[in-house]
Amino acid sequence: MKFNTFCLIALMLLMGSYLAAYQIHLEAPDFALQQQNKNVLIQAGEPMLPYYPANVLLPFGLDAAEVQVQLSNPVLQSGRMEFPMARNQQPVSLPGVDTTVPNREVYESDSFWPSKDYDYLGTQMQRGYNIAILNIYPYKYNPISKELITYTDISITIEGSRNDQLKSLQANMLRSDAKAISELKQMIVNPENIGSYSQSSLWRTHSPKSRLIDLSQPKSMIVITANHAAGWWDEYVAWRCAKGVSTAVYTTNEIYAAYTGEDNAAKVRAFIQDAYQSWSNSATPLEYVILGGDDELVPERGAYGRVGGTIDTRMPTDIYFSNLDGNWNANQNLIYGEPNDQVDMLPEVHIGRFPAETAAEFANMFRKTMHYVENDTYSNNISIMFGENLNNNPLTWGGDYKDEVVLCIPDDYDFYTMYQRDGTYGSIEVWNAINNGANVMNHMGHANENVLMGQGSSSIGRLENTEYGFLYTQGCYPAAFDQRTSGANGEGESVGEHFVTASGGVFAFIGNTRYGWYMPGSTEGPSQFFDREYFIGLYEDTDTTLGAALTYSRVHNLNASLQWDVMRWCYYQIVLFGDPSIVAKRADHTMPLLSLESYYFSDIEGDNDGSINPGEILRFYPTIKNAEGWGGAENVTVTLTGLPEGSVMVNDNYVIPYLASGETSPEDLFLSFQLPQNMSYGEFHINLTIDAQHPQTHLSIGTRTFTASFAATLIDNRFPWDCLHSSTSSPIVYDFDSDEQLEILYQDVFGEVYLLQNNAEQFGGFNFDENHNLMRSSAFGDVNSDGTPDLVFAGRAGELTASTLEGDIIFSYDSDSPFLFTPVLADLDADGSYEAIGVSLDGKVHALKGDGSLLPGFPVDLGSPNASEIAAADLDGDGFYEIIVGTINGMLHVIDHQGNPRAGFPVNLEGAVKGAPLVLENNRIAVGAERKMVLLEPNGEIVFSKNLSSVCNIGAVAGDFDLDGVNDLVFTTINGMLYLIDQEGNDFSGFPLNVGASFTSPPLIADLTGDNYPDILIQNYMSSVYAYDRQGNMLPGFPFQTVYNGNTPGTLADLDGDGWMKLVCGYSTGVVVINLRIPMRDKMPWTVYRGSLLRQGSVSSTGYVSNSDHTVPPLQTTLAQNYPNPFNPSTTISFSLAKRDKVALNIYNLRGQLVNRLMARELDAGTHSLVFDGTDSSGRPLASGMYFYRLQTSEGSLTKRMLLIK
Repeated sequence: MKFNTFCLIALMLLMGSYLAAYQIHLEAPDFALQQQNKNVLIQAGEPMLPYYPANVLLPFGLDAAEVQVQLSNPVLQSGRMEFPMARNQQPVSLPGVDTTVPNREVYESDSFWPSKDYDYLGTQMQRGYNIAILNIYPYKYNPISKELITYTDISITIEGSRNDQLKSLQANMLRSDAKAISELKQMIVNPENIGSYSQSSLWRTHSPKSRLIDLSQPKSMIVITANHAAGWWDEYVAWRCAKGVSTAVYTTNEIYAAYTGEDNAAKVRAFIQDAYQSWSNSATPLEYVILGGDDELVPERGAYGRVGGTIDTRMPTDIYFSNLDGNWNANQNLIYGEPNDQVDMLPEVHIGRFPAETAAEFANMFRKTMHYVENDTYSNNISIMFGENLNNNPLTWGGDYKDEVVLCIPDDYDFYTMYQRDGTYGSIEVWNAINNGANVMNHMGHANENVLMGQGSSSIGRLENTEYGFLYTQGCYPAAFDQRTSGANGEGESVGEHFVTASGGVFAFIGNTRYGWYMPGSTEGPSQFFDREYFIGLYEDTDTTLGAALTYSRVHNLNASLQWDVMRWCYYQIVLFGDPSIVAKRADHTMPLLSLESYYFSDIEGDNDGSINPGEILRFYPTIKNAEGWGGAENVTVTLTGLPEGSVMVNDNYVIPYLASGETSPEDLFLSFQLPQNMSYGEFHINLTIDAQHPQTHLSIGTRTFTASFAATLIDNRFPWDCLHSSTSSPIVYDFDSDEQLEILYQDVFGEVYLLQNNAEQFGGFNFDENHNLMRSSAFGDVNSDGTPDLVFAGRAGELTASTLEGDIIFSYDSDSPFLFTPVLADLDADGSYEAIGVSLDGKVHALKGDGSLLPGFPVDLGSPNASEIAAADLDGDGFYEIIVGTINGMLHVIDHQGNPRAGFPVNLEGAVKGAPLVLENNRIAVGAERKMVLLEPNGEIVFSKNLSSVCNIGAVAGDFDLDGVNDLVFTTINGMLYLIDQEGNDFSGFPLNVGASFTSPPLIADLTGDNYPDILIQNYMSSVYAYDRQGNMLPGFPFQTVYNGNTPGTLADLDGDGWMKLVCGYSTGVVVINLRIPMRDKMPWTVYRGSLLRQGSVSSTGYVSNSDHTVPPLQTTLAQNYPNPFNPSTTISFSLAKRDKVALNIYNLRGQLVNRLMARELDAGTHSLVFDGTDSSGRPLASGMYFYRLQTSEGSLTKRMLLIK
């Protein structure tokens, strides 16, 4: 670009003013370069053609009156050209279908456009320098021929007069220091004219207007805050002064008392004007202003904005306090910033606001800002771009906008993108990114006063990051600190305020107080122009402070903002929450970046079963990686925090001397800790903190904290096992392959059978040709008298089927009516073989012999279908079984083996029988009839009818809870109540109790505490486990919550043969095994659905009472795992003997040395236990570590290990 200037001066002397003219010759910028600079016309419906914004520095004292621009030397560009059409700008958060139509006067005219050569936009003054603002159009486009002409020569003539009053105004505002001159040169086309201001000091007349201004102590930054907050700034101000930014605090009280104005905002502006003018010619001119408080502490100014039909008369704009030489209310209507209000658009100072109110909020902003400046850490190098979907018609991506901004940021940063366009954007991911620490963050997407990037005050308040960067966003309203639109009744703080005043978050925030604006289908949006220029200024300007970059962005969008209302809107509303004097940190190529690549937990020092349990020692193996392309890390340290309360670190020494770029930590390094014995179950999150030393400075690179999770669970780590189809059946636990190990049979709704090992590996199964549509469980017993059990099931297809375990059909009986409940196996006719019994939906009882033929007298028509499971028992001791069925019409039937009703039956219970019948040890029958529990004698007499809080829809189970030799009843109701009553209908103390859960399976009964009393175990619909003692107390460690919905009845069994009780249950699509960590005990009266796999629903079938249908399994010699384990200082060791035998129980250390003899004597068959107190044979406490305990009998030895921790 070449300049030729000359002046015609002293043409006429008129009332102290001199007529003068100023002329300048320019070369138009290269067209390709101007395209790259993104200065394009954005009038909707017209081509987005580049233009030339030219700002001419007027000679000192020249008051421009007329401006003319002449273009010459046109050059036709080669080739046909296309320019996209500008679309109607839309608010970022109000996307709509684009309705822009081409301007026919432009697109249908075979002429070059624009027809005009320039727009003169008036003069603006910055720091005393008077500047004429022009938009020049040297590029002309013919939309018909697609031709482009560029005029290479531009001549500008400015006529006016020299004005002494203007000279005085300029002189009083003038800054002639190097920084001001450097910033001025960036915005004008004729920097050689700066010399005309060399004598301006002769016209300077300003003197301070109050005693607040001390000419002997000029400040480069002032803070304006409320009187009560002034003391909060002391440390921060001293710190800024120590950093070379001389700073002073002034209170609103003293300003209001010393200055005049139409309101408090005007008084604050008058004070800033006075301070600026008083110090402008000093060695320390005023450069920065901090408005030190939210609008409740330091007033805000609302300005006028209009974009089409969108009007805001009080758009908060802090540049009212930084742009100091104009009049924002020239027409005196108190609507500030209207186009004709002689608004000063060029800032004299760089401004920021601390939108805090409380001491804690200020302290957070101080702390985060100081940390950012004082610490060179890994986050220096990280820049993150966030981009959302802006519009679908036309498709517009925030990621495209951010890809342009990235080009304005030095490429030595480590860039991360989180774009909805790429499927990498989400609110959780955004939260994690901020929480992990970053320096430069930039966002384009939807927002409002309360939410930005999916974050609100709550999620921002949970941020725990210790590395703080700054965030720029184009979203709508995130910085609306005025509260006129924020929150309920205007009482909420904006999301941008929360980001800077919270403990975590960011140290500075740049955003909009009202709508951000974008162009659908294009990246040439108004807010985008400011975004791009901000980062160009931040990294390419001589002043790389946050405030100077915002000034740079405004200055380089000044011409467009005077031309288009939407750009003016953006010019006003962008604010900086933070200190404008803070310099943005650049990336450090020698800095390492450490991250948690992966991790796993091991319970090898616990019971080593792969599941994490209370009391165990856990090893935590993290894999730490130093990012590729970053510097090496010295003395990498890893620490754990946030462990469950009561946990104890066992090994906290984890140091890696050096980790080179791209390397990961050694695989054998671990940290270990012991969990408390009394902790609850569930998901736990712990914090892993990584730090290291910089390879050159040897200072901390900044801690990074990651979250690691583990589940302290009762779920066996080999389960759940899942299949493709759902099920409503109770899994069957049995030794199916005769290997002396229990396995699991699972049957889905179609009847398909799956056989599972105790490790959840499928080893067999079979299916059938027909879909049986099973609604309930199957029965299991020897149907065909071949000495092996068979599977009996019935379903909605109306077939009662018996099958061998190889899948061979024994019989399939068609009832012509669906079966909705579980079949029962019982020897009705006392011939030594089981009959299969089921009740069909038409109310008929079917009893089938092993060959599938009906037993004489069957089917029996009850006249009403059953609404619950059925039962079978020998009620009169004659060797023949009876069938007990309750029906929907409220009748309780007892049918003998010949199909005849038993004497005294049916009994009308006056309510649908939904609670399955239970036959007690004395052959009494307990049954739930609507909202009653009814107990009947075998002859049909009612013992009691107990009213309930709701319907008993499952049925009762039995156990002797007070050890009086008589079984008691346990059952639930549909409203979540758990009952325990005796056979007189009396509630046990502590019952009924409200469990607050929905139950689909009946309780199980076993001694869970080792006190020889039965306890209650029950699961809800989600398979969560609840355990209660006989007094209604929840047992320690319960409830155990799970999320396996669709629970089906469970079984208590020693699944692994290790002496530990496990709960095997089904859920909607599979099997889950819950390791109760309770030893198997003698007293386990009800451990399987309906009392036994025969599904008879009687106490006699459980094995607790001698019965030919079920034989109590013989005792085996077993050694249980000690409990608790790990232990300190004592633990219980239990074992069982198959016969009376001489036993020895000894303790050994890891070397195999005998350390204690616990027992050496003859014991009876049965279960025994003793307490080991953690001492050796001399009574001395043993050291922490692993020990073995060995049970020696005449049959051999059994050994297990245990862990002592102190």
